[in-house]
Amino acid sequence: MLLPLFLWTCARETEVWQRDGSNEIHHFEAAIVSPEALSQADGSRTHLGEKNGTSYPNYWSAGDAIAINGIASDALAADSPYVGTNRASFTLQGVLNAPYRCLYPASALTQYSGGSARVFLPYSQCWSSTTYDASAFLMAGSGSGAELSFSCLMSAIKLTVPGDYDAKLSSVMFETLGSEKVSGAFTTDFSSLTPASGASSVVNVPAPDGGVDFGSSVFILIPAQTYSGGMRFTIRATDGTQMSYSTSKSFTLAAGKSYTLTTSDYTPDADPEPQGLMVMSSNVRFASARDKSSNPDTGDRDWTNRKTAYYAMVNSLRPAVIGLQEAEKEQVKDIKANCSGYAHYGLGRKGGHDIVADESYWGLVPGTDEGEESTTLLYRTDLISLNSSGTVWLSNTPSTVNSYFPEMEDKQCRTATWAILTYKPGNKKFFFLNTHTSLYSASRPKELQVVLNTISQKNTSHLPVILTADWNMEEDSETMDAITSAYRSARRTAWTTNFSRTFHWWGTQSEQIDHIFYDGIAACPLFKTVAQKWNGMYISDHYPIYACFDLDTNASGAPKADFDLPDGYLSDTLTFTDRSTAANGIVCWIWNIDGIISYEQNPRILFGTPRKNAPVRLTVIDATGQKATQVKFYSTVSRQETVEGTADKDDYNPVNLFD
Repeated sequence: MLLPLFLWTCARETEVWQRDGSNEIHHFEAAIVSPEALSQADGSRTHLGEKNGTSYPNYWSAGDAIAINGIASDALAADSPYVGTNRASFTLQGVLNAPYRCLYPASALTQYSGGSARVFLPYSQCWSSTTYDASAFLMAGSGSGAELSFSCLMSAIKLTVPGDYDAKLSSVMFETLGSEKVSGAFTTDFSSLTPASGASSVVNVPAPDGGVDFGSSVFILIPAQTYSGGMRFTIRATDGTQMSYSTSKSFTLAAGKSYTLTTSDYTPDADPEPQGLMVMSSNVRFASARDKSSNPDTGDRDWTNRKTAYYAMVNSLRPAVIGLQEAEKEQVKDIKANCSGYAHYGLGRKGGHDIVADESYWGLVPGTDEGEESTTLLYRTDLISLNSSGTVWLSNTPSTVNSYFPEMEDKQCRTATWAILTYKPGNKKFFFLNTHTSLYSASRPKELQVVLNTISQKNTSHLPVILTADWNMEEDSETMDAITSAYRSARRTAWTTNFSRTFHWWGTQSEQIDHIFYDGIAACPLFKTVAQKWNGMYISDHYPIYACFDLDTNASGAPKADFDLPDGYLSDTLTFTDRSTAANGIVCWIWNIDGIISYEQNPRILFGTPRKNAPVRLTVIDATGQKATQVKFYSTVSRQETVEGTADKDDYNPVNLFD
């Protein structure tokens, strides 16, 4: 299954010149016999050259540095004459005595003591189809004379993921299925690697923003060793889907060699089997938009053409509850007629009548260019019974039909539909509210206050609460604090989740403005953005989202997940600190740090590429099996991005190495 393709040229001869005295300056010249240079992919590190027979030689790049006996050399400057060549001279300052033990890259070294070292292999590697991430390309060596050489301790898999798929590659994760480790902390005697506490069985390679095309290749560096239990690749796409590709066969990777592997065509894995109560939020895109002269929905955007695709989605997923936004009379009637087993409750926002009743407008309201929309609730009668329900208008007079806040400049009213429902399988009652906030920031705080007031006034029994909506805001919007401070985000707390965008405007835009929130429910096993076409068509200008809830789990006895985000810079080893609590004790920590998986309580991560608002999710499991999840967002900062005017722009305080 894995066949050797080529061998890197890794021998690097090194000469040493020394001066007498305690403050010794050493010049190490590292040579690589190789043909002409090839431009590196990332422009910053040692890189592969053009293939020469069965070898791909290496060339030095700006930023490269080596370490000898724990002392790091100066890095090659961008204007160094050695950049892009096969020989380089490195300068080290300090006391060095033979034997000389050398390491590349110097940034991998975290501790050196008497002939052994502690090194750190990054959990996340830079994506490249032409070279490798030098921060993980660990080489080591030792010698007692003036001439030293490096030996590569790593192997590479060059993975290709073919397929004709309506999305792009977003990441590839390699995972060992045996006890072997591939990232995190290791110790080395400069001839081999031994996992240390904190080592992980996972390496993640995220694609650049926007993803890369299927059919592309990527290098993944892992320690040279025997992988007794096999391996698994988890290939993720930009639409939130993923495919697993694995083998349980034992395989041995030799140092300095690369192995090619091509997966089967990308075919998304089946979604996890939904467990418990499935609640969906879906902006259907109002049907009368096809009649709007300013921006008509024509072709596949017309409800009369895309409605069969919408039926396919509902009939495939069969949610127990669906909160619809922008739903007009003909749309609700169509869905009910073609998706069996659903009942509804919803009032038209302008007339206040049952949305499917004869009194409701079915298209454009006479004298206006707007349809009679609603925030209708659909529910499966085999799973849900409706106990009570109502509609409020997002205005200063919530019980007044067709009322709105004066800050709503389009003078279009908005509604919130609420209901007390019973989930029949467990005979569990819950409070449900579905809404659609306006486009105007000035009125939104007042609109959200109406939502909160409605819950307080109508949920007098303090039932578990589930909220669905097209909020027209990102979750981290300051205005959304009124909701996020009181309710938990299903997207951020589900055991299995994704962070795909929801509003796409027929595949041309990307915003995450549809959210599901909840309270009084301990377990949310699954959240998903259904970011795909059905019957070859977009069902709306929004992707639907859904969450699955376990209403049988005791919320009061559940653990609480929490953690501190680290302070530090890109290229620093950063520690994510667990602050979770559980009355029954926590037995398992599962971190997903922007695709980097760790099972340590306090994982240490070295980011190879910058992160901006990257999701960090921690799931904890207590001794009774109950789970809790917390999600926060983290951004790395380079040292060059620190505030100007500090004493040293690199935030580095020199120390005397020779006391």
